Amino acid sequence: MEPSAHIALADHIRARRIKKQDFAKLVGVRSEQLSRWLGGDVKPERSARILISIVTDGAVPTEAWE
Repeated sequence: MEPSAHIALADHIRARRIKKQDFAKLVGVRSEQLSRWLGGDVKPERSARILISIVTDGAVPTEAWE
């Protein structure tokens, strides 16, 4: 079973040793918004999901958030 999108994203950020604020900048959001995504509190909007998929080279695909 695939991990939830927010867990997969957290794992990706951790594995790549990317600072959360740097990843947030890559997808055009504030660190606080990224934290909400990583906590599973909210899902990113579709445009952000697409950027996440691109930035993670498909490790967190757009449809994983659905």
